[in-house]
Amino acid sequence: MSVLAIISEYLMQFLKVFIPIFVVVDPFGALVIYISLTSGMNTSERLTVTKDAVIYGFLILLLFALLGGTMLYFFGISIEALEIAGGIILLVMGISMVREGDRPRAAGGNVEKDVGIVPLATPLLAGPGAISLVIILMNGGILQGIFAIVSLLFVFGMIYVFFRRSSSIFRMLGERNLKALTRILGLLVAGFAMQYIIDAVTAIVHGF
Repeated sequence: MSVLAIISEYLMQFLKVFIPIFVVVDPFGALVIYISLTSGMNTSERLTVTKDAVIYGFLILLLFALLGGTMLYFFGISIEALEIAGGIILLVMGISMVREGDRPRAAGGNVEKDVGIVPLATPLLAGPGAISLVIILMNGGILQGIFAIVSLLFVFGMIYVFFRRSSSIFRMLGERNLKALTRILGLLVAGFAMQYIIDAVTAIVHGF
């Protein structure tokens, strides 16, 4: 096998991990809510919120990526059960994204500086769907686990850039286009959700 073929094969394997993570975390949907939550803040406050959202969101998902398998073993939860539960969560999230063109909003309250942690870092970026996804991906072997962690770095790096350039990006794309893009991503989320459920049911059936 040539070097180019090997690189191409690894790239395809990486994309199979990166794309689901990108779609579920949904930087575009998060950007819409980030703009709405930080509209009354100055540049310094926005920077604080951005750092909190990116750092804490990444650390939460990294924690579950590294310790999720141990936690499942400790609580006696099978990977098939997690796939079905995660699939249902992703399906609900995908339907919500398609219907509303947005990610779930936090309920009421005044805008504060700690919105970078809640609701941006969690449950927006590191929500139940993303947590379930990284645990499932880490169960796919060492290489896939490495790709999952690298994908998280890439995705949260992109989110940092998006948030820092939020005003320019929002003006360039417009709220309507961002919502339309989120609806498309929501359809993909629903598709991934159904595939996880199908895979889990197939594994259970073959286990009998």
